[in-house]
Amino acid sequence: MQQMPMRRQVAAFRSRSRQMVAGVCVAALATPCLAQDTPSSGPLHDELAGMDSALFEAAFVTCDAGKFRSIFTDDAEFYHDKTGASFGEAVKVMKSCPRDNGVTRTLVPGSLEVYPMQGYGAVQVGRHVFAKKGEPGSEEAKFVHLWKREAGGWRLARVLSFDHRPYAPRAPGLGGEPRSSVQP
Repeated sequence: MQQMPMRRQVAAFRSRSRQMVAGVCVAALATPCLAQDTPSSGPLHDELAGMDSALFEAAFVTCDAGKFRSIFTDDAEFYHDKTGASFGEAVKVMKSCPRDNGVTRTLVPGSLEVYPMQGYGAVQVGRHVFAKKGEPGSEEAKFVHLWKREAGGWRLARVLSFDHRPYAPRAPGLGGEPRSSVQP
């Protein structure tokens, strides 16, 4: 068997060394990308908790129709167990200002979870409570938001709002009392 000339051996060694170093660098850089947030904590969760807050701030507190509209994708879809479905432009138009009717929305503490959706964005699930000032009782509902990551940031593409029912506060440790994500 014939041996490679020394120059070729050195070149082959350098090539393998560069590949190994490159592999280690890629692995080191990729590790943070592969490390996922937990559904209830981490940078992605915090970022979308901020979007949840911005959405309901615009809808329930400031009643800022322009801000509200800008949060949704052009092809947005909204599915509500009591009022049915709406699509596109109908989703993006604020029909009223809940604040003017004394309605508040509070996020149930610990209920917000976020799951990455590779190549698209993320799914956000949670529970919230709606109350109307001067009226007894509140209503709790579950929600699922499909957020799309676009060049300009996060936009809400799909909303499911369901399981609306009278609110029954849970004992501490079982979901706790609602915490307002927006204050009037």
